[in-house]
Amino acid sequence: MASKQRVICGLSVAAVWLAVIFLLPFWTLAGLVAVSAGVCLYELCAMLKKGGYVLPFWELLGATALWFANTHCAWVSPMPLLAVMVAALFFRVLLDSKVQKPMETATFTVVSFLYIPVMLSFFITLVSQFSVTAVDGLSITTNYGPGIFVAFVLALVTKMSDTGGYFVGSAIGKHKMCPRLSPGKSWEGTAGGYTFSLVTAGIVVACAHLFADATVLSGIRTMTNSLGATLWFFFSIIVLVTVGICGDLLESLFKRQCGVKDSSALFPAMGGFFDTFDSIIFIPATMLFLIEVGKKLLA
Repeated sequence: MASKQRVICGLSVAAVWLAVIFLLPFWTLAGLVAVSAGVCLYELCAMLKKGGYVLPFWELLGATALWFANTHCAWVSPMPLLAVMVAALFFRVLLDSKVQKPMETATFTVVSFLYIPVMLSFFITLVSQFSVTAVDGLSITTNYGPGIFVAFVLALVTKMSDTGGYFVGSAIGKHKMCPRLSPGKSWEGTAGGYTFSLVTAGIVVACAHLFADATVLSGIRTMTNSLGATLWFFFSIIVLVTVGICGDLLESLFKRQCGVKDSSALFPAMGGFFDTFDSIIFIPATMLFLIEVGKKLLA
């Protein structure tokens, strides 16, 4: 029953995301990621409150909105803005006389901002990197389709690792991977997760080259336009799956420390928003790094 609920809920969430990212303007994607970051922050703050740390949620939410707005519109350089926002959040907590554990709470506040909104905002950067710009007379049209599809594929292969790990682990998992943090994870399930992700990536790459005229697939074709690039792409998928597992374990550590099973009860058999996003939080930044390294190695 739990497996059936998990599949139905997962497909429903995926359908909503697909509709938004492929049918609506690009700014709606930026808005949806920002809202998702805000919900994840709310659930993290609620968990930490149970652990004795009261974070300034509304200030974090305001910082999240400002950060995503600047990521989308590029009003000012991101690094100086990030430094100012981190300092402001840190001293906002540190100088509050009502906070019981000022240094620990200030640290958790800064880490929460860097961990969720800043990391998830790299999805916007990733999408923009693979956008296609066309000039027609005096008008300039940007097609974010290829970039959105690249981001979608990376999220898909990461979540397929979760799916493969869950079903394979449930069926044949015997050797615990990290019982202290996640008692349900097994080495057999982890192997199944890698297999599911690599097979999914292989199907996507095959389709990208089979349908050579499809603009939306051009980002994947660019990343696999030679044997070396293709090998680097699949190596990147292995790295991303590993990073996704680490992200999942990190959230499990938060839950263990705070004494909760799920970040919330929003999704039946899946947990909360934070439980859904934990494995993909570090994915866009990691992929951007791997793309830059790949360019250097394959040049």
